Parts: sequence; C-alpha cells; structure tokens
Amino acid sequence: MNKFFELIAGRVALRIPIWILLIIPFIAYLCWEYYWYTKVGLRVIKWHTHVLEYVYVWIVGIFIFQLLKKRDSEGIKNAFLLFTSIVFSLGLLETFLEISGLYKTYMEKVSGDYSSPYTPQDQTYYHLWDPSKPHWLTKPEYSYWRPTNSQGVGDREWSTQRKPKEKRIMALGDSFTEGDGAPYDSSYVSLLNKKLLAAGDTFYVMNAGVCGSDPFNNFILLRDRLLIYKPDIILQVLASNDMTTDILLRGGMERFQEDGTLKYRPAPWWEPLYAVSYISRIVITFAGYNELLKKDTINSSDQNELNEKTSDLFRQYARLSKTHKMRLIVILRPDWFEIEKNQYAYDFSFIRSQLKEQGIETLDLLPRYREYIAAHHSEAKNYFWPKDGHHNPTGYEMMAQTIYENLSHLLTDSATEESR
Repeated sequence: MNKFFELIAGRVALRIPIWILLIIPFIAYLCWEYYWYTKVGLRVIKWHTHVLEYVYVWIVGIFIFQLLKKRDSEGIKNAFLLFTSIVFSLGLLETFLEISGLYKTYMEKVSGDYSSPYTPQDQTYYHLWDPSKPHWLTKPEYSYWRPTNSQGVGDREWSTQRKPKEKRIMALGDSFTEGDGAPYDSSYVSLLNKKLLAAGDTFYVMNAGVCGSDPFNNFILLRDRLLIYKPDIILQVLASNDMTTDILLRGGMERFQEDGTLKYRPAPWWEPLYAVSYISRIVITFAGYNELLKKDTINSSDQNELNEKTSDLFRQYARLSKTHKMRLIVILRPDWFEIEKNQYAYDFSFIRSQLKEQGIETLDLLPRYREYIAAHHSEAKNYFWPKDGHHNPTGYEMMAQTIYENLSHLLTDSATEESR
C-alpha cells in the first residue's frame, strides 16, 4: 500500500512544472509581506524587499512566456533570455545600491526600514516616548541612554511642587533639545542647567524636547499636559528643518483631528514606487525631488502658507503664555551648513516680525555660533556628527554657552518676577 501511494505521489509531482514548485515559497513570502503592510504600511519595506522584487518580476515573466511559448518557440526563447538578462542586471544594480546606501533616506540609514514622512507614527496628538521606560538614541555613529519620565519625555521625573523663589524653565523642541548625539548630562538643557545653578539662583530646568517633534507638537503638549509643572520661562527652539520638512509635510494645527488622531498631508501617488525601488529613486532624484518627495526649492505659495500657519501658532503660544504668566522665548537654531553660509535655509524674516509684534522675545543663534566658532579658531563641522548631522557633545556645549550668555539677563530674579 505504501508503494502505491509513493507511485501516485511521484506521478503527480512529475505533472507539476518545476517553476511552479519554485515559486511557492516566494508566494508565501509575498503573503507575509502583504500581511505586515496592512499593519505597518510602507515600513514593511526592508533590504530583502528591494532585492526580491526583481525575483517577482522574473516569476511573472516566466508565467507570461509559458503562455506564449507555443507560438514561436525560438523567438520566445530568445525574448525570455533577454528579459532574464535585464531583470538579473537590474537586480544586481538594486543590490549594489542597497549595500552602498547611495540612495537611502535618512530614516533608512538609522532604522533600517522605510518610514513615510506623510504617515503619522503616533496614535494620538502627542509625540512622546513610552512613559517611564528608558530609551536609547541610537544612530550608526553613537548610542546614548535616556531616562523617560511619566509624561513620556527624555528627562527625570518632574515635581509639581515649587520651592520658594524657584524659577522654573521648560525647554521645548526636537532632537536638538532632547540632546540626540550626546550623553544625557551633555544635552544643551543639562549644560544650561549647570551654568544657571553655578550663577547662584534657584533654577528648576525641565527638558521637554522629543526627537522628531516640531513646534506644533511642542505647543499641544505644553497646552494639554505640561502646564501642571508651572514653568516661568519657555524656551522654544525653531529651525529651518521645522519649516521645510515637518510643518511643510505635516501641516499646522489642522493636522490635529477632532477624534484625537493625526492627519498629515497626502503623499504623492508615486511614493510606493520610490519606497520600494532604489533604481526608481535615481530617476526621481534626477527629476529634482528629494527624499521628502518634494522639490528642494520652497516656492512662494509654500512659504506664504508656512508663514501663515507658524504665525498663527505663535499667536496662540503668546496667548497661552500670557494667560499662565510664562515668558516665551523663541530660539532660532542653525545647522552646520547654515553656519558656513551665514544664512538660514528658510527665510525667517516674516516670522521674526510676527514674533516681535506678539511681544515674543527671539534669540538668533546663527551669529552667536559664528562668533563662538571663530573665538575657538575652529570650524562649524567640528560641532556636528559628520553623518548624522546632530550636535556632538562639543556642539551642545556651544549651544548651552551661547544661550546662557544671551539669556542670563532675562533669567534674573527681577526679570522672572516681572514676567509673572
């Protein structure tokens, strides 16, 4: 009886084309990829996706040529060989681009998968770490530990109880405020705190910066969850990247939906093609698009919209500060290439005028950074990580020192009391 079943199984196997047997594991893999796509979207795309996509193209080609092989067997055979050669060559090129990293996005370089800038990663309004669980700021060039308090920001637990004559300072911003690129005690906020305490007054400094956030995230977080800590002074950092990347792609206050979720601007229809193929990125880059799927130059329409949304944000910020007797200070922060060019990538002139109109104090770090670097006979690149682009510990010392030198007169007892 066993020999009978073995004979039947053998005859059935002989009737199944070998190419069908070969594609079964690839079909299983495709189903697995699709399942995770429904869970995480384009973040499912990793190195193996880039390589195996050409295997799928080849399998589809096999199926088509199997249907056509009876018509002109010699011509079909030659066409199939040419098709196979092209697909194999493209697969090799894709593999080379994957290994070299030439066309990888910033997020692919640091996390290993494709992260769409048009897809919110947060389930609620608030862009925060997992509360009360320490986290690591890890990039190819470094890895630094951070505590996480109950609010979900990378700092110690804060007290809501104010000591007599205590001045409370809360720093809000993105990764440059949290201190990505340096140990926990070497962020600009930690270093500023040490300088203020050394001056003799009683300061309580809170670092509410979160990597990946922007001024709209910061404002919503402050308004809804952080006022219980009664800050006297708010230090809000603003950079070109906030304007040309975060706000441009995420939008302004309209991103915060009534149901408590986030909704960013829609991505270009061709984003999946860009995400899955490095070869397509060569063509798209040649057409003038960057990894944000936008043209590098901000047109006048985009700039007017960005100015309007950001000015509206700071009008609300000013009202909130006045209501709760907080002194709001906006800090303009440059990147290394802006220091070298002595010019911001984004034109802040309109926003500066709006901040002044609202009575919001502004500190521009660009000229201060240039003076500091010149005084130390150094170069801008020495204060940033070469690949990652964040400040290194030396850069955060420069940031803390220039902020301290230019804001210490606003942080005296009389100035703080006047603001309250």
